[in-house]
Amino acid sequence: MTLHDHFTIIDYKLLPCSKTSKKKDMKRMLTSSHSEDWVSWTVMRMLQRRGTTKWWPKVVDVALVHGANTKDLYHSLPNVDMWRSVPSPYEYERASRVRMKKSSNPDWNIRATNRKAVEGNTEVDIVFSSSDYLIFVEAKLLSPISRRTKYDPDRNQILRNIDCVIEEAGARKPHFWMFVKDRDPRYRDPNSLHYSDLIQQYRSDPESLASKLPHRDFDTLAYIAQGIAVIEWRDLISILPDMPNDTSVLRELQHRVGTAA
Repeated sequence: MTLHDHFTIIDYKLLPCSKTSKKKDMKRMLTSSHSEDWVSWTVMRMLQRRGTTKWWPKVVDVALVHGANTKDLYHSLPNVDMWRSVPSPYEYERASRVRMKKSSNPDWNIRATNRKAVEGNTEVDIVFSSSDYLIFVEAKLLSPISRRTKYDPDRNQILRNIDCVIEEAGARKPHFWMFVKDRDPRYRDPNSLHYSDLIQQYRSDPESLASKLPHRDFDTLAYIAQGIAVIEWRDLISILPDMPNDTSVLRELQHRVGTAA
């Protein structure tokens, strides 16, 4: 495939407007073999071709093997949403303004008085939601997690997702999962903040998570930390249905996640 060719996007007409309106994202999905969005969309659409009653229990089976902490997820079938835009939680916004007002950074002092949200909306890659639970999934292929936001050097991407899923869950059980190429990568980029290190830290020491999200209930944070499921794309590909009409798409998917023969 040359740089001028386009990768196939299955069920293209079902792509949410939140994605098709972003020209840069769409160009990357169509032309880049490194597009995480292409992998996320392709896997989710192929999985759902089984029908919810068939694909969801298989996903839960995999999640329980790789960290999820409750079998209750089997009891209700989820709606699936992709690239949902979620506003910054109110309590975090309030605490951020207090922190910036007290800082020695004059730019932060000024920004704290601006009514515009301190933190922009979070785009959640995949959302599984039911009346009983809410699961936010961060999908990664080759890129590391974001280590900070513009006005908060400690606000990494995992913290942000956990904070937002608690805010959105209400009375439902909140969960945070990751879909990744490698659970325990052999490489270590000293300039990157790697998810595996942070997840291990949060699981073994929920206090370290709570110290970054002091506006959240400790028991809720401990529940989420102990149940973070880190699932490799290859695990999800292994439960895809047979798709004779999409063999080229499946081969490209296998190539990207390292399962090609």
